[in-house]
Amino acid sequence: MSFVLPKYHGSQEHKVDPKYRMSIPVAWRPEDGEQLILQKLSKDGIPFIRALSVSAFEDAVNAINNHTSRTVGEIREAIAYLYETILVVTLNAQGKLLIPKDWSNQAGIEAESTVKLVGRGNYFDIFNAADHAKVSEAQAARVSASMADIGVFSS
Repeated sequence: MSFVLPKYHGSQEHKVDPKYRMSIPVAWRPEDGEQLILQKLSKDGIPFIRALSVSAFEDAVNAINNHTSRTVGEIREAIAYLYETILVVTLNAQGKLLIPKDWSNQAGIEAESTVKLVGRGNYFDIFNAADHAKVSEAQAARVSASMADIGVFSS
């Protein structure tokens, strides 16, 4: 059995240009014509933007639809809210992602600022670089505490 590393792994800093565009790493770019789905989220009270492949978005829809402990009404409302709060985008010919100014500003991303693109397996997150440092520090503490016994995150 072989293990294949997921498409979105690691993290990289990129500069946002004056038009709120940022370069996406070549290995992370969707196939020609394939779209990304943007979603506004927050972690530890810090806003960011999630970029999902079409298949990752489908996984999210399926997770909601197959949640057996929820009522049909709750599932229907969650699906409606999910579709209402996404934005479908494509990269330009240079591999740049345009995030509308209002979406960028809500995530603390300004023109000509630095963002952190963070791989999460089948999707990636886009943070204001300073905000990512805070989220990453809190996440590292939680993971180190909860997984200390397996020895993967500590020696």
